[in-house]
Amino acid sequence: MSRSFPAARQRKGVRQPRCVQRNLESLDHGPTLSLNQASTLRWSFEEDVVRYRLAGIDTMGVWLPKLLEYGEDRGLEWLSENGMSVSTLSFAGGFTGAFGHELDDVLEETLDLIHLAGMLRARSLVVVTGPINNHITKHATRLVVESLKQLADEAADNDVTLSLMPMRKVFCQDWTFLHGLDETLALIDRVNHPAVQLAFDIYHLWPEKGLLQRLPELVSRIGVVQVSDASPAGISEYDRVLPGEGILPVAEILSGLIDAGYRGYVDYQIWSESLWQSVDQDWLQHCRQNFADVRSVSR
Repeated sequence: MSRSFPAARQRKGVRQPRCVQRNLESLDHGPTLSLNQASTLRWSFEEDVVRYRLAGIDTMGVWLPKLLEYGEDRGLEWLSENGMSVSTLSFAGGFTGAFGHELDDVLEETLDLIHLAGMLRARSLVVVTGPINNHITKHATRLVVESLKQLADEAADNDVTLSLMPMRKVFCQDWTFLHGLDETLALIDRVNHPAVQLAFDIYHLWPEKGLLQRLPELVSRIGVVQVSDASPAGISEYDRVLPGEGILPVAEILSGLIDAGYRGYVDYQIWSESLWQSVDQDWLQHCRQNFADVRSVSR
């Protein structure tokens, strides 16, 4: 899977198409199911929208490379025509310069993506720091903190949350130097802006000790919850499985978050080679039913 940053510099002159409708009504009544396009990497943008809707899923997480390939104007219109709301746009970031891009360029790109997320009516723009590069951790952290401080007001003005995502250490070379919950929260505390929150990914954060017990204190700090399960084999970065088919207590974590008051988007994002190659579409209903089952047992 290729990184989606920095990619916005490749964008053509963007017009101002109509905005996508945000699914505010469902959020008023509790957490809302979303399916991320990273789960269907080999489907086209059009196929994603149509097949998700046929499965009864009306909110999705947008994968930036797919949208850029399809065209932003066309994508916004297709989403609007099909009544598809957007939970997240992924990914922005790469503030450490690991891929040869100047920080000013990355900041300009991220501002573009904030505006794009605003037009999509996405609740979150998911952000990763980029690899450590040649920095010491203290310097890399300062770069990210100062970058997010510069971007936060613009995000708030566009009604977008910058959701910062830690990942397991196996992803350090390509994605982020943030791997732990506490170091991510400490960085967010240093930014000290309500538009900067945590992207809570169950797959990446389950190794944290005492995670279930900490859920009530975390709910107010979460911008989006991302869901997948871990294969017992754990062979590669892209061998995740559907919730309930792996070894993680996904239902217990989701129920704990909902019981603690989480009312945002729950974005099912399954990075799976086998799923990407499958022609079967029944698993979409599996995700929908899994979420419904979790909601039904939550208080």
